[in-house]
Amino acid sequence: MNLLSLLSGKKKKLALTHAGADVDSLASAAALHYSFPNVSIGIPDHMNLNAKKLAESLAVPYSINPDFSAYDALILLDFNSLPQAGSLGPAIRAFSGPVALIDHHMKGIDKPASPGLSFTDSKAVSTTELVYRLVRSSKKKLSPKAAQLIAAGIVTDSAGFLIADHNTFRIMGEVMQAGKFSCAHLLALLRTEPDDYEKIAKLKAAKRLQLWKAGPFLVACTQVGCFESSSASALVKLGADVVFAGDAQKGKTLVSARASDAFLSVTGFNLARDVMENLSDSFNGAGGGHAGAAGFNGRAKRIEPQLQKCVELTTAFIQKKAPGAEIKKFE
Repeated sequence: MNLLSLLSGKKKKLALTHAGADVDSLASAAALHYSFPNVSIGIPDHMNLNAKKLAESLAVPYSINPDFSAYDALILLDFNSLPQAGSLGPAIRAFSGPVALIDHHMKGIDKPASPGLSFTDSKAVSTTELVYRLVRSSKKKLSPKAAQLIAAGIVTDSAGFLIADHNTFRIMGEVMQAGKFSCAHLLALLRTEPDDYEKIAKLKAAKRLQLWKAGPFLVACTQVGCFESSSASALVKLGADVVFAGDAQKGKTLVSARASDAFLSVTGFNLARDVMENLSDSFNGAGGGHAGAAGFNGRAKRIEPQLQKCVELTTAFIQKKAPGAEIKKFE
């Protein structure tokens, strides 16, 4: 059995996002739902606000923490490490049926997919781009909803086309033509205004900031109880080159990291490769992501050691690139 035959077959399939599903993860699962038979959508634990807005805008059906016993096969989307599935990680490991994987991240330590059922490409801008390739290979007609979903994943995971290439724009042109929608319509599907909780989280993240100067670069970390990724992005916009925002609750830890495009282009730094995937050497958990946006899910009572390790790995990279670079913490 190959991936296309599994997708096109009669088996009941669950398209499963990572925990805290973002737009690309949700949109990938939903695009499969609207393109292949007997595909349901499952979300481990929760989804982020942008993904929730997209699901509401397009009336996408989904279940939070579904029971796997109702399905013959699993399709993991936009993640390749079981800890990234949150509370459903053990259930994936115990699942007796075929497990497929569609993902655009760098390969993780886990190999959760069944033999012959992986479709990965770390050079792809988004996982929805890979879903689009599968739909085209199946010769199926792309529905208007699936087209909008694929485009949404590309827009968000390319950071508004900042990391796009010619293939990205080719696919965008094709899906916009298939779905007959404008860019303004697409952006309206994704637009959300931060609520007071998110605003407060960002302000608290700035208040709790720890800052280092490493050569010509600014490296920061902070503790925040929610909205870790948007807090890290906000601090990069304020001027930091690299930010790690994290929290520990009920024995579980989460670190979200962001880096500026200028820092990445000058140094060749990669948050997933150089930091997040190395944290598991020192802490219980798994990490991954992209050069400029990555994360780590672990288990510990305190977040401080993980944040400090992130800073150490980053400053060590900078010193390797620029021997003699001074590391100074601002008090």
